[in-house]
Amino acid sequence: MNDLFISYAHIDDLPISEDQKGWISEFHRVLQNRLAQLMGEKPKIWRDQKLSGSDIFDNEIVDQFKNTKLMVSVLSPRYIKSEWCNKEIKEFYRNAELSSGVALAGKSRVLKVVKTPYDPQDVHPELKQVFGSVLGFNFYDFDNDSGKVVEYNEAFGKEARQNYFTRIYDLAYEICEILKKSDDKRSGLSETTLPKQGAKTVYLATTTADRNEDRENIARDLRERGHLILPDRQLPFDEETMKGMICQFMERADVAIHLLGSSYGMIPEAGDKSIIESQIQISAQEASNNEMERLIWLPNQLKASEEKQKDFVDRLRVDPATYQRTDFVEGSFETFKGLVIDHFSQEPKDIAGEATMDSNNGLRTVYLMAPPNDEEKIEAIEDYLFDQGLEVVIPVFSGTESDVAEAHMENLRICDSVLIYFGSATRQWVNMKLNNMIKASGQGRKQPIREKAILIAPPESRHKDRFRSHLAELIHIPDADLGPLDEFIKKIKTND
Repeated sequence: MNDLFISYAHIDDLPISEDQKGWISEFHRVLQNRLAQLMGEKPKIWRDQKLSGSDIFDNEIVDQFKNTKLMVSVLSPRYIKSEWCNKEIKEFYRNAELSSGVALAGKSRVLKVVKTPYDPQDVHPELKQVFGSVLGFNFYDFDNDSGKVVEYNEAFGKEARQNYFTRIYDLAYEICEILKKSDDKRSGLSETTLPKQGAKTVYLATTTADRNEDRENIARDLRERGHLILPDRQLPFDEETMKGMICQFMERADVAIHLLGSSYGMIPEAGDKSIIESQIQISAQEASNNEMERLIWLPNQLKASEEKQKDFVDRLRVDPATYQRTDFVEGSFETFKGLVIDHFSQEPKDIAGEATMDSNNGLRTVYLMAPPNDEEKIEAIEDYLFDQGLEVVIPVFSGTESDVAEAHMENLRICDSVLIYFGSATRQWVNMKLNNMIKASGQGRKQPIREKAILIAPPESRHKDRFRSHLAELIHIPDADLGPLDEFIKKIKTND
């Protein structure tokens, strides 16, 4: 019984230079060695090494298909046009349908490796059906400056060679997992592969092209830690079927991870939202209804390449659902990946139960937010609240950016109520603090922030007069009289 059959066009094995091996021959060698390392034994890999594609497609190949668990199709412009290659994939698929099926535990027995990009219009309709639900591994990138294709081959430089080994390791891991399922099935074990004890099922959302490498980076790390990654196949192209499949995957997942890029993404047939936005919306529903956890990453200073993406990101930032049971991170990829690793390395903490000062000593705590320019102006307000029997915490106004941010989030975690001072600050600053407040409410607090208010103080301005919010109460203090705060203080003390 062969573990694997490699289907390819012979022209793709021609070496670029005389001192190199052919791409397919090297691919075969590296894949076989890596699989041997993962499996603990040498895999049985077969490929047709005849030098001519004019040979009669005889029973020898058909017989090999009957005794082969998986097929890897190495796609290229030549492969798509080759009658021989088309026959190979169709015949393997037919034999799979007639024998043990075309899937094992939901994973296709056909894997797609794209060596060189090709025109989708050239793909035979029957092949489109075969590859429609197949998870693909692209062995190329596009040069950011020229837009030209850079294949993963040492002839294209050191970086392309490194990318080649990274991608082939991902492919080997996927093949190894499917072969394990095949062995489990023959042993009478359940087809459904469960994560290792203590591991989780992760919905790692599909991304736009500029985030693919980052997604694979996280997927590789989580797989090595024993976590199960979904989706494990390509999503359908029509909206209704696509959403149904996403919902099925989400129902199985403990955590959803989303990485946002500069473009809005593909809109499926009969749809009005991109696959990227649909995944975010469905995971928000799961977080609300079934308490699934989420991690969402938005890169620092993301430059949206489309107006739709800019609008989507703006809506995402102000939507309360974005922060429910969610870590929403705007920063570097290294920061986000560190958060992901921490999330899967530690048990979740009961932030509200452990951190609120109210639960420790019966005192109610107010977080009085203000920008550094207003540090002196809020001293009288701080004293007024304290004299009314409230504990008051204020921002850290000096230190590194990370220290200030960490102290800010800690204050949001421990406080019972929030008062935002709108004095010299801009309207944008106030909105950002409202978003931070919503985010903190979704990071493990079993109880929401009790009272939320914006204290609108001098100097007067048109943008203050026009300010509205459904997220917090507005309190105006046009002069030094702090009496308008009394009702807010009463609510804090009496709200149970």
